[in-house]
Amino acid sequence: MNWKKALWLLPPLMLGVAALVVAPRLQQAPHRIEPVERAVPVRTLVIEPMTVRPSEVGFGAVKPVRTWEAVAEVPGQVVWVADALKNGHTVSAGDALLRIDDSQYRLAIAQIDAQVAVSETQERATRASLSIAERDHALLRDDLKRKRDLAARGTTTQTAVEAAERQLIGAEIQLQNLRNTLALNLVEREGLSVQRAIATLDLDRTEVVAPFDARITEVRISEAQYANRGQLLFSADGLDAVEVEARFPIGMLRPLMSAVSPGALPDPARALRELEARVTLRTATHAVVWPARIDRSSGSVDPQTQTMGVVAVVDDAAAAARPTERPSLFRNTFVEVELVAPALEGKVVIPVSVVRSGQVMVVDADERLAFRDVGLAFSSGSYAVVSKGLEPGDRVVVSDLQSPIQGMLLAPRDDPQIRAQLLEAAGA
Repeated sequence: MNWKKALWLLPPLMLGVAALVVAPRLQQAPHRIEPVERAVPVRTLVIEPMTVRPSEVGFGAVKPVRTWEAVAEVPGQVVWVADALKNGHTVSAGDALLRIDDSQYRLAIAQIDAQVAVSETQERATRASLSIAERDHALLRDDLKRKRDLAARGTTTQTAVEAAERQLIGAEIQLQNLRNTLALNLVEREGLSVQRAIATLDLDRTEVVAPFDARITEVRISEAQYANRGQLLFSADGLDAVEVEARFPIGMLRPLMSAVSPGALPDPARALRELEARVTLRTATHAVVWPARIDRSSGSVDPQTQTMGVVAVVDDAAAAARPTERPSLFRNTFVEVELVAPALEGKVVIPVSVVRSGQVMVVDADERLAFRDVGLAFSSGSYAVVSKGLEPGDRVVVSDLQSPIQGMLLAPRDDPQIRAQLLEAAGA
């Protein structure tokens, strides 16, 4: 019976062995999957020549071009003060603002006039005496001549001749004294004339008059107070023009200078004056802009900030003021000054952020990434002007790739927003 059970187990065992032998032959070989390269999407800027107007912005405080410190030129009590002589009020050229008691100066002039009158009377009297003395001198001279003739004929004595000579000498002395008196009188009157001119000038100085249109900034005296010579009475700021000394880093001015004199070493003073300038006051609701002109540079560099001052002048700032729209430019108002250079045509402009270690990433003809060496003419703000390395039609990658690899496949897409931002930043 055992051998019969063994026979029953033999067929399943043989089928299992057959399956083990045949199964590997029936199994199909695995399919090989070819790797697929995926393109990296990037934003690009197609190079096209554009117009560039380099500009830079600095900041500074407003101050008037002309200031006036009214100083008492003569001492005395203040007897009158104009109603306009108050802080913040504006005055016009020629307005009388303050008067000092002038009574002592008028008395001084009257005294000098009296002395002149006395001198003139003395002159008339002296001239009358001189006329008499000249006639007397002529008579004595004739008498001396006659006596000398008589002495020569022996009809008179030598003593008589000597007496006549002494009388003539006395008359000559009197004549000379009268002439000296007239000369001294003339000198005295000239001195009195100078004294009167000084007294008249002092009298004029008792009234303080505005030399130009101005805004009163500080008043230091009032009516009935005594003013000493040289004492500051009040101060005022001129209304005709204001200036702003804006600070700029030295490197920021180089593109502007180069735009004024391309290809040549610019004269800094001349180049600055050829720049266009705008002064802007930014408020909570709007910005107010004034056209300005460059007057000069500060002439020195701040050793701590390495900045140079550029002075911009706004002419007729007060005339253009409108209370609700355009405020006046008061002293110490903080404003921005924009310097704009002449336009540069046909320049290659790219975002300054795409330049890394003197290279930019470009898309080649096979839609693959390539690194290109570039040279920069200058950079300003968010853009850079390329002098070599890029040509019109080149596609510059503006996306920030995490791990850029030379030759990697790209899916470029032109970014019009970048172009618009460049046009705005470049002043085109």
